[in-house]
Amino acid sequence: MKNFKLIFFLLFTSAFLAQSTGQKPYIEVTGTAEIEIVPDEIYLDITLKERTEKGKKITLDVLENQLKTVLKKIGIPEKNLSISDVNAVLAKTGWWSEEIFSVANYSLQVNGADNLKQLFENFKKLEISDVNIAKATHSNLINIKKKNRIKAIKAAKEKADYLLNAIGEQTGKPIIINELANNNNNNNNNQTFVNANYLNNNANYSMIKVRGNGFKDETVEFKTIKITSSIYVKFEIK
Repeated sequence: MKNFKLIFFLLFTSAFLAQSTGQKPYIEVTGTAEIEIVPDEIYLDITLKERTEKGKKITLDVLENQLKTVLKKIGIPEKNLSISDVNAVLAKTGWWSEEIFSVANYSLQVNGADNLKQLFENFKKLEISDVNIAKATHSNLINIKKKNRIKAIKAAKEKADYLLNAIGEQTGKPIIINELANNNNNNNNNQTFVNANYLNNNANYSMIKVRGNGFKDETVEFKTIKITSSIYVKFEIK
C-alpha cells in the first residue's frame, strides 16, 4: 500500500510539473530527400616524363606543347592546365652513360565525360600513361544541396501533417530544426565522386561506366551519385 501511494505521488508530481512549465505537446519527425547527379567537372593529375627515342631526347617542353595541342583540339581551355611540381631523375642511357630527365606533374580540369574519353585516346597516342582521376564533382553542387535540404524539411512537415491528421490533430510551429549527418554517402563539403586511374594505357574505373567493344567505340559515363539530406524537426501540436 505504501508503494502504491509513493507511485501515485510521483505521477501526480510529474503531471503537476509539466503543467506548471506550460510545455505544449509536440511531435518529432525526420524528413529525408535524395537526388542523383552526374559529375560534370573532372580533375586529373598528369605526369609527363622526359625520355629518349631513337637516341633523341624528348624534352619536357616538347611533351607539354604536345599536351596543349591536344587540349586545344578537344576544346579544353589551356587555363585549365596548371603545373604543380617539377623534379629531375638520373637515369642510365647506356652501359656507361647517365642522363638527367625532368619529370613534371600537372593538374587538369576537364568538363564532361566526352572530353575525358577524347583525352584518354590521345594519352595513348602521346604515350602518356601516368594519369590519375583525382576528383570529380558538380559545378552546381552547392545549389543542388540547398534544394535537397529544402525537400527534406518539406518532407518532415508533410510527415507530421499526415500523422497528426490521422488522430485529429494539427501541426504547429517548429520548435527545433537540425540537419542530420549522413555518414553512408559522399555528402560532405569536399565532395569527391570518383576514385579512378588511367595507368599503362588501361583504364581502371571504379565509378565510371565504359560501354562498347573497342576503345574508339566506347562511351565513358560517370555513374550517378546519390546525395541524401535528412532534417530532424520538432513541431508543436496545436
